[in-house]
Amino acid sequence: MSERSTRILMIDDEQLLLEVLTAFLEDSGFEVLQALDGQTGLDLIRQEQPDLVLCDLRLPGMDGLHVLAAVTRDYPDLPILVVSGLGGMSDAIQALKLGAWDYVTKPIEDMAMLEHAIAHALERARLRRENREHRLHLEAINEQLRQTLRRLQEDEAAARRIQFQLLPENNKLYRNYRFSRHLLTSQYLSGDFVDYFPIDGDHLGFYIADVSGHGVSSAFVTIMLKSYIGRYRELHRQNRDRGILNPAETLSRLNREVFSCHMDKYLTIFFGVVDWNTNHLRYSSGGQFPFPILFDGERAVYVGKKSLPIGLFDFASYQTESLQLPPEFVLLLISDGILETLPQTSLRDKQAFLLEIARDTGPSIDKLLQALGLEHAGPLPDDITLLLVEKRD
Repeated sequence: MSERSTRILMIDDEQLLLEVLTAFLEDSGFEVLQALDGQTGLDLIRQEQPDLVLCDLRLPGMDGLHVLAAVTRDYPDLPILVVSGLGGMSDAIQALKLGAWDYVTKPIEDMAMLEHAIAHALERARLRRENREHRLHLEAINEQLRQTLRRLQEDEAAARRIQFQLLPENNKLYRNYRFSRHLLTSQYLSGDFVDYFPIDGDHLGFYIADVSGHGVSSAFVTIMLKSYIGRYRELHRQNRDRGILNPAETLSRLNREVFSCHMDKYLTIFFGVVDWNTNHLRYSSGGQFPFPILFDGERAVYVGKKSLPIGLFDFASYQTESLQLPPEFVLLLISDGILETLPQTSLRDKQAFLLEIARDTGPSIDKLLQALGLEHAGPLPDDITLLLVEKRD
């Protein structure tokens, strides 16, 4: 079924003007309803649910100001434009104070101005609807997170299931970027977390995080992290803030949020934003170690530099780094729990071994687990998380 045309209700007692405007608006693709008085107009609003109302201020019986008051009271999201004669500007100003979205002066000599006012009001109404839907969506997410926190306190087994439900879909493909992940927990609940998501039509975001400690309190922080990042994404969707596209700004915000909670918890994180039109990576690290490993098919190198964790120092600052990614690559991110399981004695040897694994294993979580000796791992001293980002042309 095709969508109906945008429906405009005109309330005016000048029949000739109604006919002229109706012809113009219908030629512009609108569906037009007509009412010669205020009460008929209100009845049509209730019955036909128009998308916009164009109402004269001078009407027989119920005047335009009374119609306006009724519409703004009963249909606050319905755009209503008032029509005022050149001598009635005080009434037009009063109408704007009462909630009219715009006004048009009679005689209407420039139809383009009328069409512009209508288009502007309809766009404003659309944005209001979207913002309300986004707000309801965010409230639903926050309520889900609140329920998650309550259930975490009540039942660790249920909490584990819920926490893992918050993880993104495994082996997820966004265009030609594939994301795979695997979490191995040292306890029922994990202090490690990963996420990846489209930010908008041009950017992908992803991160790996490791909260200090283990158990319920650390799991709380991973859920808070998911909520904070979700809020930053929501602000971007509403065109209110583009901070999510700036990795250093995102980590600075997280640092203030986590530090202000006074939970005696901190976390390490690597946050990246990929421009999938240019294959360009912008990233920032908050104490993440070992550094991510980038493999271009021939050479494996570490990406990143030393930095402070999130939530430990209020004065911490972070930098955004840029990297032009190879046409095809594999980016491997591993939490620091892996360092306690490797057989090498020195950190230098452990790092060299990880480079060798990334170069020789290929883009497969299962092969990585086998090469790292984690395929059938028993009890672990710390959580271990693997995040694999792969691009193939």
